[in-house]
Amino acid sequence: MKRAILVLCMMIFGGTALLAQTPSNPWTWQIQAGYNNNTGWMKNGWNGTTSLGYRFTDSFKLNLDLGYFEGKVKDTHVKSHIWTLMLAPTYVYDVSNSDQVYAFVGAGVADRRSGEYEIAGLMPVRFPSATKWAAEAGVGYNHFFNQNVGLNLQASYTHMAFAQRLNPVDARVGLVIKF
Repeated sequence: MKRAILVLCMMIFGGTALLAQTPSNPWTWQIQAGYNNNTGWMKNGWNGTTSLGYRFTDSFKLNLDLGYFEGKVKDTHVKSHIWTLMLAPTYVYDVSNSDQVYAFVGAGVADRRSGEYEIAGLMPVRFPSATKWAAEAGVGYNHFFNQNVGLNLQASYTHMAFAQRLNPVDARVGLVIKF
């Protein structure tokens, strides 16, 4: 039921945005790297994201985000790797010609590959491969050095619905390009 409501809301926001006038340079591409703080079975680690966005109006943008999270499994020396794919409606507010702030809420999937881990030198534990739904929310700031290239700062929270819960909070810095 939650997924159906989320999909319906995204379709309504997307449909409404198509009726409005498109601003100049509506496409954006971002690449970001950062550090995440995990609350589940995985220790803190780094993450990277790339996204492609289309700005339908001065205030509304839709992003397609591909993310990667890496961290060690707690009590082991083994790294875990998780990929995410999100669709995120974004509210954008232009503070000035060169500065903008934004907020987003997205939904998508998270993919974890299987691995066998030995916890504290005891018996091995196996996490099976899984692809589960995921949600993400965050805020960010863009500062453009010229009309098309800028610096991006972002903080976000991601929830991944694996059997072993994982809810990383992260801070990212990156490059944003409008075209």
